[in-house]
Amino acid sequence: MSKRNGIIFLALLILGAVTIYLVKTSGPGSVAQELRDFAYTDTAGIDKIFLADKTGKKVTLVRNANGTWTLNEKFIARQDAINNLLTTAYNLSVREPVGAKARENIVKSLITGSIKCELYSGGEMKRLYYVGGETPDMLGTYMLLADPETGVNSSEPFVMEIKGLNGYLTTRYSPDEKEWRDKAAFQYYVPDIRSIKVEHSEYPNESFVVTQSPSMQYNLQSADGKSLPFDTAQVRQFISYFIRLGFTEFHNEYSKKDSVLASQPVHIITVMDASGSKNTIRFYHKSGSGVEGADTAQAGPTYDVDNMWASVNDGKDFVLVQYYVFGKLMQTPAYFARRPEQ
Repeated sequence: MSKRNGIIFLALLILGAVTIYLVKTSGPGSVAQELRDFAYTDTAGIDKIFLADKTGKKVTLVRNANGTWTLNEKFIARQDAINNLLTTAYNLSVREPVGAKARENIVKSLITGSIKCELYSGGEMKRLYYVGGETPDMLGTYMLLADPETGVNSSEPFVMEIKGLNGYLTTRYSPDEKEWRDKAAFQYYVPDIRSIKVEHSEYPNESFVVTQSPSMQYNLQSADGKSLPFDTAQVRQFISYFIRLGFTEFHNEYSKKDSVLASQPVHIITVMDASGSKNTIRFYHKSGSGVEGADTAQAGPTYDVDNMWASVNDGKDFVLVQYYVFGKLMQTPAYFARRPEQ
């Protein structure tokens, strides 16, 4: 090969390499593909999620062998919230790059005030990105991708979305532990329930105990152990209410919590399962808009007619529950009376 042909060949080789590089790194807005590849499609393989913000809030979610998730090594995680985040990770889509004028400020806000998200599979970090706030139209979310191996941040932030969803995504990445905790107060496989005791402090004579044997034989007793008549269908229906019942919100920081817990519970419900484990929940009145002792209709109810306070998880958590959800558990023996023949 002549010297001249050698120079031409070298030039073509370099040009080809540059062309390949440009093709691989070009995309909408002429931004490298690897800087916009937020979505992770193998969500079935994700077994660990870490979320943290600059205020010190952080959560670590780990998938168990049975498919459930553990939160911060001590709580059961909400499966619906996990599914929501995995769906988000799968469907993330770039709406547009951040405009040149806003880029510097958005990058700074993402680095200093965003939520860090790490997705793992098999012990290896697969995605690392920062989730910021919403766009002015409330339909997009600012995000910045980083290299999961080096931790080096991209210089290009993007407005991200899920196509077809009208809303921003920040709340799905909350690093607040209580947002990820499972809110089931009672959750049972019905055949595993052995007894349900319902105590009413305001009318103790209406307290009762329902029992269920392994062979699905039932019994109803008063608080003092006296057998009571019952309709089997009603007993079965009552036990079925305990499949899953969830409370509304955690309120462990409520300023008057200690005062409430020092008062007499209005209702106490205790469920014992086949293993002998007991789950006791105590329910308390929640103050309403009225004043106790007031004799005018305009004063409003003394107690909240929609909600109650409750102590759950062996007294570790103070929560708000709805009468609409839990009211059906606060029955009296009359509920189980045999229905007349039709």
